[in-house]
Amino acid sequence: MAELNDVLNKEVMNLLTEEQKIVFLKTLLFASKIDGEVDVGEVKFIKKMATKYKVEDIKKIFEQVSERELMQELEVLKQRRVAMELIKELFRLGHSDSDLGDEEILFIGRVATALNIEIRKVEQISSWVIDRFIWLEQGRIIFEEV
Repeated sequence: MAELNDVLNKEVMNLLTEEQKIVFLKTLLFASKIDGEVDVGEVKFIKKMATKYKVEDIKKIFEQVSERELMQELEVLKQRRVAMELIKELFRLGHSDSDLGDEEILFIGRVATALNIEIRKVEQISSWVIDRFIWLEQGRIIFEEV
C-alpha cells in the first residue's frame, strides 16, 4: 500500500484561498468515498492537510454534497496548475489503497473534464504518479527499509 504521509504541494496550496482549499480537499474526500469504502488513513490525511494549510472551517470539507454540486464548486479551481495538482492528488489518493478502481478513474475523468484538463495530460499525470510509487518502493527495497 502506498503511503499518504507526504504533504500536498506546499507552493500550490499556499496560493489558494480558503474556499479553494476547501473545494480541493472536499474533492479528495469525495473521491475517497467513491468505492464505497472509506479508508481511515485517507480521512486522517485530509484532516491533517486541512490543519497544515490552515483551513479555518474544516467542517465545510466534510459537508455532504452530490457529485453534481461538487462539479459546480470546482469552478474555483480552474487555474491550470491548481487543476493539474488536484488530478495528481486524486490519482495519488486512489492508488494509496493499492486499488484504483473503475469508479475512481471515471470520477477523475469527470473532474478533469470539469477543469478543462485534456485526457492526454490526465494520462501523463497518472503515469507519473505510478512511476513515483514504483520509484519510492524500489528505494525502500534498496535501502532495506522493508
